[in-house]
Amino acid sequence: MIHGDLSTKTVSDTRRNYSDTHLGAEHERERHLAQRDITVHTFARNSPQFDAGWVIEDEIFIAEVKSLTGTSQDQQIRLGIGQVLDYVHQLQRPGSGHSIRPVLVLEKRPMDGRWASLAQAVGIRLAWGPRFEGI
Repeated sequence: MIHGDLSTKTVSDTRRNYSDTHLGAEHERERHLAQRDITVHTFARNSPQFDAGWVIEDEIFIAEVKSLTGTSQDQQIRLGIGQVLDYVHQLQRPGSGHSIRPVLVLEKRPMDGRWASLAQAVGIRLAWGPRFEGI
C-alpha cells in the first residue's frame, strides 16, 4: 500500500525542469534503491513537493536532492536541510502508525565534514553519490 502523500507515479514517470547534475543524482539514487527492490515515488496531489519518497515496512522516507556543482555547497545544503525538515513536518500525522524519515541526498560528498554530524543531530539521513550509503 502506498501512503496517501506518495503518488502512484514513480520518479522515473515524471519530468521536471532540473539541471542535468540534479537529475543525474536523482537517477543514481533511484537506481541504488531499485537494486534493493525499493520503488521510489513522487509526491501526491496536495502534498509538499519533495523530490522522492519510498516506504520500507512502516517507515516513510522523504528525500530532497541537491546538486553541489556551480553553487555554494553550504547554501545548497542549508536549503536542503530546511526543505526536508519542512516536508516531514507537514506530512506527520499523529496516530498514522507511520514514522516519517527525512533524507538529504547530495550529488557528491560535501567538502565540509560538519554536515554529516549536523544531519545526524537533527535526525536527517545524509547520503551522497556515487554510492549513496545511508539509504
